[in-house]
Amino acid sequence: MKNSDRRSFLKQTAALGAIAMTPALTSCNSSEKTIDMSGKFMHHVFFWLNEPDNEEARKAFEEAVEKLASIETVRYKHIGKPASTNREVIDTTYTYSLLVVFDDAAGHDIYQEHPIHDEFREKSYLWNRVQIYDTI
Repeated sequence: MKNSDRRSFLKQTAALGAIAMTPALTSCNSSEKTIDMSGKFMHHVFFWLNEPDNEEARKAFEEAVEKLASIETVRYKHIGKPASTNREVIDTTYTYSLLVVFDDAAGHDIYQEHPIHDEFREKSYLWNRVQIYDTI
């Protein structure tokens, strides 16, 4: 396997592992370190903005993505930016990520068809790439 292929594979594997584990982790200070996500449907979306340094574009995106959390089937949400980690297996090229958790796949399906989600998709001119990982 070529080094570039190996790096790509490692990045994808690390991303999937992190996505699967993110909702299960809590503070190390707590005696219980997992949250029961049995049966939950997690939808993790990564966005690469066209103009990541444009404050107006960032603000428009942030307002639009924040509104998605108001959809009634969303149970938990996290909007994030890349951490300042710097290792070969970590992809920090995206601008924002959105993690939303639903009770089940049916809740996700309602979210996908919701008018607020349709309105969000109309803002797709703000980004040039999107990558989605759905997990159960």
